[in-house]
Amino acid sequence: MKITVYGGTNNKHYSEKEIQACADLGKFLAENGFEILTGACMGYPYYVGRGAVQAGGKVIGYTPAADLKEHLERYKFVTDGVSDLVFNENLLPTNSENFLKRSMDMTPYSDLVIALGGSWGTFSELLFSFFAKKKIVIVDEFKGAGEIFDTVDAFFRSRDNNPDVVNGAEIIHVKDLAALKKMLLQMVK
Repeated sequence: MKITVYGGTNNKHYSEKEIQACADLGKFLAENGFEILTGACMGYPYYVGRGAVQAGGKVIGYTPAADLKEHLERYKFVTDGVSDLVFNENLLPTNSENFLKRSMDMTPYSDLVIALGGSWGTFSELLFSFFAKKKIVIVDEFKGAGEIFDTVDAFFRSRDNNPDVVNGAEIIHVKDLAALKKMLLQMVK
């Protein structure tokens, strides 16, 4: 099963406890045979990816960069949180567009999306996931974009007269990472 991890990327605000919890989640995912997709940048997804890589797991990072040099120099991203990088083959004019494209390229390949906090970028990734009819798991202990996503879900479901647009996506809230792990184990049994 392929799991995309979206989430906050502002490392300045993370406690050692949060960083370790994300690394532990990555290790758990790797040990249970989950393949992880991330945006190959910093923050919560990075710590999950790094924990998985250290445990021997597969983490595919979709970078907005065209090549490794750009990934390291222009974006100042590291590579120890991924086992493989997928580069952006068709660069767009702005960084923002390349970040959006990266997320749109990654979303179709996931079986499940996990949201750990985040802001505008994570919010847009959740929208892509919603319209791609993905199962989205929002971890409530990580405050952020997921907190308002139920409102968006309700908005589209109440106003959109095209059932094909909104049917299929599923939004699940779990209290914390322990509840997430329990849910994931039940899914693979």
